[in-house]
Amino acid sequence: MTRTDPWELLGVAEGSTAEEIKAAFRTKIKNVHPDVYRGEMDAQEITTRLVLAYELLLEEAENPTGRRWRSSGSGGGWIDDEEEDEEDGDLWPWVNEIRCLGQSCRSSCIVTAPFLFSYAEDTARARAMSPNAFQGWSVGGETKDWARYCVNLAVGQCPELCIHYVTSDQHAELTDKLQGIIDGMVPLQEGAFDIQAYIAKASYDNNRRPRAKRRPKAEGEYVDWY
Repeated sequence: MTRTDPWELLGVAEGSTAEEIKAAFRTKIKNVHPDVYRGEMDAQEITTRLVLAYELLLEEAENPTGRRWRSSGSGGGWIDDEEEDEEDGDLWPWVNEIRCLGQSCRSSCIVTAPFLFSYAEDTARARAMSPNAFQGWSVGGETKDWARYCVNLAVGQCPELCIHYVTSDQHAELTDKLQGIIDGMVPLQEGAFDIQAYIAKASYDNNRRPRAKRRPKAEGEYVDWY
């Protein structure tokens, strides 16, 4: 089963009303109930993606402001088409290596966006290149849009939702916190809780930043949902 966008995942057309989206979600969610679902994919993963798609489309239906959804491990956020270039320079992927599955991940960000993600030598988990080290979005002669799509696809497909968009300062702070755990300076459980709390606050703060309410110039880009 392949679903390339939230509309197809819920089985609704673009421009559907909130009531149509709610009805489609109720139907879909019943089909993945543990007492009913007999498919090969993990029912919990399907449920998580259905809920994310539902929240995304319902927000869009109830607040049609011309914004576009950007996927992230903490759930993503709305961005304005005309402000995307500014956002790309401001928010950056950071991997919570405590949650990362490493080489056992079936949807590896390292395969999807190898120009940005690689396995860290000290943890054997995925790690995103730091903003200061990355040379630019144009990779291997490909376009910036292609590179951006690969990164958003990697983030959206992460089964552990462990990749988060943060500012450069937040990226540095999270990296320091993670290094403290790796070096044995901070107990794993304590450090993991501290990182998760920091990510939650960072996501909240970043999504509260003012956005211009302009109509988009083109259709939004969405990641593959499966």
